[in-house]
Amino acid sequence: MRKNMLWQNTVMVTVSFIAGVICFQLFSLEQAKKVINIIDKRILFETMPTIFQSIIPVAIAFSVVLLFATHPYFFHIAKIAIAFKTCFFGFSSVYLLAQQNELLGYGIWWFPFQFLYVFILVLLSEYLAATHKVTKRKGDFSLRPVMMIVILTGFVFALEMVAISYIFK
Repeated sequence: MRKNMLWQNTVMVTVSFIAGVICFQLFSLEQAKKVINIIDKRILFETMPTIFQSIIPVAIAFSVVLLFATHPYFFHIAKIAIAFKTCFFGFSSVYLLAQQNELLGYGIWWFPFQFLYVFILVLLSEYLAATHKVTKRKGDFSLRPVMMIVILTGFVFALEMVAISYIFK
């Protein structure tokens, strides 16, 4: 069963990333900038974004996944939200690679950290989905794994801030 979930999540992330790449090819550069400006403005910045500007996209993604993954009937909407996040990850990756002067930002900042956020979101949603099944049988729920995921997210966010400060020197 776990092997099946691993394959499902891997396929979901891969297909969503490729869909983002394809979507970028369908948009003009101006349209792509408008989409990026709506979802995550940091990609378009020429100066270092503030912590508030950096935390908003991460907080929104985690809030949506938490909102839907904590409910046993809306768990699949959380997966769709992760797929949209991954699709935007692919979309914006192609945008950064198309800008020749953004290769350092892509390699050090954008790709590794967005991939880690997607991985953490999948981990969080799978854990919350598993707890729905466990609580029906046993009636116990542990916040410890959720707190570990929150701490991991905070650590990744702190590393992202260091990478952003290095890039925008």
